[in-house]
Amino acid sequence: MHARVDVTCPECGGSGWKIERRDRWEVAVPCPCTAKVSVERLLAACRIPPRYAACTLDNFELWDASSPSLGQAKRKTREFVDAYPAVTRGLLFMGQAGVGKTHLAVAALKELVTGKQVRGLFVNFLELVQELQLSFDGSGRSREEILRPVATAEVLVLDELGAGKLTAWVSDLMYYVVNARYMERRITLVTTNYSDFPKRQGEESLTDRITAPVRSRLFEMCDRIDMRAADDYRRRLAERRGAS
Repeated sequence: MHARVDVTCPECGGSGWKIERRDRWEVAVPCPCTAKVSVERLLAACRIPPRYAACTLDNFELWDASSPSLGQAKRKTREFVDAYPAVTRGLLFMGQAGVGKTHLAVAALKELVTGKQVRGLFVNFLELVQELQLSFDGSGRSREEILRPVATAEVLVLDELGAGKLTAWVSDLMYYVVNARYMERRITLVTTNYSDFPKRQGEESLTDRITAPVRSRLFEMCDRIDMRAADDYRRRLAERRGAS
């Protein structure tokens, strides 16, 4: 399928081709605008929520000077993006809600798409569960149509893993997604609010929320990035925007 071109492009007038003179000959070459449209199409296919569309590594603010883990998380994410595709492991962002885990995961995905033409996908795990539940009565897409891109995306952001009620069906779904990517060595960027060592008595651990087999695979296929902060990243950003 040909890339759709910008019909207002002054170089090609919307044809996707421009004429260049080489020696004595005039030749038709692809217009640069087609590459721009292709990147835009790849970004759209990632299904990144509008809330995170502006997330970049550059605008990830290191607002909590008391928590060096945020700076380390940003640095490790940058190193991962720069090294891709010469990487064999994804990233597992762990930390309480509001520390910027999803920001960094989305920023990495966007840079891989725009800089290296990676075919990626963003999936919120709880929304995936809900979409699959809708498929039971045939009113939505089939299970295969929903899960195939999740299992096969070159780079997947799997957001909020462990969210929602852990039933046997949800546990099986989680295992299917993670194991499918594990077996094919596909790069996965995962965010979760749970850790191996809960801070408060009675809190659930990562293993409690995602099961031991899934945790084992994640730790083998991803480098862990622990993010800790004394304040909420989203709340701090909202306060700064309100003050500006």
